[in-house]
Amino acid sequence: MATKRPAKISKAKKVIAQRICPTTGKPMVPVKMLRQNGPSGMYWMVVEDFDGTDKTLDRLIPTQA
Repeated sequence: MATKRPAKISKAKKVIAQRICPTTGKPMVPVKMLRQNGPSGMYWMVVEDFDGTDKTLDRLIPTQA
């Protein structure tokens, strides 16, 4: 009869993926963007510069590009 092993717990700290913005040089984070007009999906964006205007929506970089 086999005994059950305890679940493995990750002890390493989780690393948040980051990328540097080519225009501002600030760190970017991946976010899921749902838009009514335009493509939705995963994009890189600078969180502190995002204000919802069309200018900031044009600066989004797709994660799969």
